Amino acid sequence: MIAALFAAPILSAGQADKPAKPDTNAVPETVAEDQIIVKVDGVVCSFCANGLRKGLCKLDFVDTNKKGKGISLDAKKQLLTIQLKKDAKVDLEKVFASIRKGGYKPVEAYLKGKDGKSVEIQKAGK
Repeated sequence: MIAALFAAPILSAGQADKPAKPDTNAVPETVAEDQIIVKVDGVVCSFCANGLRKGLCKLDFVDTNKKGKGISLDAKKQLLTIQLKKDAKVDLEKVFASIRKGGYKPVEAYLKGKDGKSVEIQKAGK
């Protein structure tokens, strides 16, 4: 009986520690004018965001004055949001290269469409 009392909390704790399964099909419905969102394979936790942040913050169009130095991650959806400086010209190839250098695989980027309403999708090259 005593063994059963100790075993139950261990099993419960072990089950609670399992990471959530990523939603690899997530696509943002909207994108703000001052941001881009990048689908990144392999990002699963906040430490991933910290690693990516170091490289992305060096890009001159990233607004590092925003929360998280302009970089936030939704690990469950594997979406990385990058806040942009006002009227900045974005170089997606530099974004993709920085993500690759951090050890991850960029899949595609989502930007505000030219009509101001839709989401434009740009695939990442290899």
